[in-house]
Amino acid sequence: MKPQRFLLLGAAGKTGLSYAKLLQSHGHHVLWYDKKPTAHPEDLDEHLLTHIAADALIFSELQDAFDVLTLTPGVPLSLDFIREAETHGKKVVSEVAYCASYLRDFTIIGVTGTDGKSTTTTLIAQILRSLDKPALECGNFGIPLSEIVLNREKYENTVLVCELSSYQLERPGELSLAIGIFLNLAADHLNRYTDLEEYGRAKWNILRCLNKEGLAIVSKKLLPENSDLWKEHHPLADYAGALSAVNTDTLESQNFSIHEKTVFSKAGETLASLEGCALSGRHNFGNLLFAIEAVSLILEGKIDQSLKTALQKISPLPHRFETIPQTVLPTLHFINDSKATTTQATLTALVNTEPPLFILLGGQGKGERYGALGARLKAMGARALLFGATQHDMAADFRAEGYDAFTQHENLFKAFHAAKRMALQMKPVAGGTILLSPAVTSWDQFSSFEERGDYFRSLVKAL
Repeated sequence: MKPQRFLLLGAAGKTGLSYAKLLQSHGHHVLWYDKKPTAHPEDLDEHLLTHIAADALIFSELQDAFDVLTLTPGVPLSLDFIREAETHGKKVVSEVAYCASYLRDFTIIGVTGTDGKSTTTTLIAQILRSLDKPALECGNFGIPLSEIVLNREKYENTVLVCELSSYQLERPGELSLAIGIFLNLAADHLNRYTDLEEYGRAKWNILRCLNKEGLAIVSKKLLPENSDLWKEHHPLADYAGALSAVNTDTLESQNFSIHEKTVFSKAGETLASLEGCALSGRHNFGNLLFAIEAVSLILEGKIDQSLKTALQKISPLPHRFETIPQTVLPTLHFINDSKATTTQATLTALVNTEPPLFILLGGQGKGERYGALGARLKAMGARALLFGATQHDMAADFRAEGYDAFTQHENLFKAFHAAKRMALQMKPVAGGTILLSPAVTSWDQFSSFEERGDYFRSLVKAL
């Protein structure tokens, strides 16, 4: 491709920086734009760079300044500037689509779904590495695809385990997958999509990315006979490739099953005990089934007793139902589930949490309602401590469900210490679980769910 002028939207994050470097390495001039006024380009070639101010994204003033409009995953395609650009015939490409043509000779496993993407991505990569197969977490989690293309030689012969958000799957270009995993679907990003059906259809685009020999591994709940969505035309109706289903209720897949914390082969052979493994919770056992189905295919079915050793080497992901050890208050159990940015993720955490429970909820919402969460907390007899921008919406939905065992707080610090006091005042024995599982994003008071989780961890450590 001859050098062109690329207007890059959403340029300030990790993906934006590596993508800008990649474009410049191919000789392209980058018009660098991010909506955050304090964001500025870093470590880029100034001769191939033009900085667009946060208040200067006006199509009529920029239309002659760029050839191609490109964007990182967090930028919505519904943005007026993008629509206007397409109306005027401008080419619009995503970071994933740009990188796809440079990754054709890689074996790529794509992982999508509302919850559990990062965990499943990590499980696949860690198990493969433990079985002496080079693998790398990338995409929406881990290393951006653009960084892999920028350093191709470093990653050759490596299986790419690529987390794919619905945003990335809206325009994946010619991304070629050996395996496409669709874990689950629940209400999320409804401030970007009109409804759950549209959101899910974006994720179903993972089928379009599978190569001719590719395998789709999907939740049994998403099959046409088990879903009330897409009644007129289910996305699988147009798919003629290989398909495997995972039943996350019974913990059974095509070639494996999990019963009483033990992994079995289809033939009933015991492969590995999960006792002492870093995984906890039934939801993570479901993620593990997706992972070992994918690993089995990559290794051509050669999973045997070596799986036991691989599972013992698994490292838990931070911020994902992570127990925070402490000895000051031995009767209290602290769990950091800051990655739970949807109601469904928090409901999943509740299934795996023992009462008495004090749950910290709040942040910036994404258009969800919280009635189902309130009903579940009421049934559990849990106490909720609400904080952040969405606390009033949560409170209203909780009251509508007849749940009023909650208090409201300015921030996570105050909610945390209020929960601690409540737990210690319990009679006859002080104790319980203090769970950070916010159900919404962190962007009102923190820059990321990681920062929020790290702050929660620091509060526990400060005890």
